[in-house]
Amino acid sequence: MRYFWSLAIISTMLLCVSCGEDDCYYCGKDITKGVIPDTETPVIPVDRGTSQPDSSLTPDDNTEAVDEATSDGNDLDVAEISDRDVVTADTMVVIPETTYSMGCEENVAPSCTETNSLPRHEVTVPEFSMDIYEITKKEYAACIAEGGCLNDPDNDLLLYKTMADSPFCVLDNGTYTDTHPVNCVSWLGARAYCEWVGKRLPSEAEWELAARGTDGRYYPWGDTPIPSCDNSVLEGPEDWGCDQGLSLPVGSKPQGISPYGLYDMAGNMWEWVEDDWHDDYGDLSRPDDGSAWVDAIRPPNRVIRGGSFMTSAEDNSEFLTYARFGSPAYDTYISRGFRCAQ
Repeated sequence: MRYFWSLAIISTMLLCVSCGEDDCYYCGKDITKGVIPDTETPVIPVDRGTSQPDSSLTPDDNTEAVDEATSDGNDLDVAEISDRDVVTADTMVVIPETTYSMGCEENVAPSCTETNSLPRHEVTVPEFSMDIYEITKKEYAACIAEGGCLNDPDNDLLLYKTMADSPFCVLDNGTYTDTHPVNCVSWLGARAYCEWVGKRLPSEAEWELAARGTDGRYYPWGDTPIPSCDNSVLEGPEDWGCDQGLSLPVGSKPQGISPYGLYDMAGNMWEWVEDDWHDDYGDLSRPDDGSAWVDAIRPPNRVIRGGSFMTSAEDNSEFLTYARFGSPAYDTYISRGFRCAQ
């Protein structure tokens, strides 16, 4: 792992030398709707688990460690895709205006100090709608086919990766069904998709409300039982995804449904939200009106929620409804997915 981070730092330095301070994202140019690097470091969750069969990828590795080449991925086989494959309003739930306690209560809620969610505070969230399911492989492929989600071959900041980039990416990968959640999608790619379908990424406050409701529950299904393959897609005894090797089709765990009827709010995919990463809620500049916490100059890191198919049941704090972690906006790791709000 130490070797990987050393390689990443050296690669970043080379990028800055090659492109110059004024025309390189990694050196500070704003080419991604306000994403400008700063020195803030997010708490990136460690997806632990077993290696995939017949692969050199280990759970602590980034997919870049095994990528032999980078493809723009715009040549997907999408002949069968139509408008019917795009998420529509009947796959969303309306969540009424609600005031609730966001975050966790120290010395009361489990793993509170490990989840970056202090202090607990009241927020009032206006009515909104949220996707019942995570965005699927087929839905994202439709966006690519229609030109709404395209990688720029001249830009190193990818919206998504495909099987050509990593065998664990579901796009253009016949091993995984159309109803598997799309993965290997950056925050940039998630936002592009939601905008393409006339929606947006949810705010942290919206996501947490949709996951836990108003009774302050620890997991989407209640305070107990703890996460397992009965209610979540997580690391199984032998392999990722309850021993299936990756994620599972969306909605596979009805016992894990949230109070508002949303599936996979714990496990399957880490889900991007709109908010910039902040270490906790201690800064009083945070919004308490349900909107996304977005800085005037956007840092490179965003918030992810919910845990993934790679997360061990032993790390169940990552499945808690109030748990929040960060990841670079350009991260296309294999456990990154999303759903949209409106």
